[in-house]
Amino acid sequence: MKHSNEFNDIIMTLDELVAACGAERNWVMALIEENVIEYDVPETQQFTGYQLATVRRASRLSRDFDASIPAIGLILELLEEVEQLRQFKRQQQASMQAVHTIEVEIKPK
Repeated sequence: MKHSNEFNDIIMTLDELVAACGAERNWVMALIEENVIEYDVPETQQFTGYQLATVRRASRLSRDFDASIPAIGLILELLEEVEQLRQFKRQQQASMQAVHTIEVEIKPK
């Protein structure tokens, strides 16, 4: 496993990915075939920490909910959309707070 300057992340082979996540090689290959994960460096068929985190998350979904590989792909896609929406909401709330004005009532003496 080595670190990539370009991605500022770890770079690993398929075998290293399989070992790091503790999954079976065939299961990880099925994730690749279903496009749940993709090679981050396609020319050399290598992965980064992002794919490792995705495989670990997929493994938990499979274990906890007995989800099939296609279902895992859909669940991960929906979870990513939810996170994007939450981030958008936080940005909107932050911009709304910046726009609020304070009203002060001044009473004559």
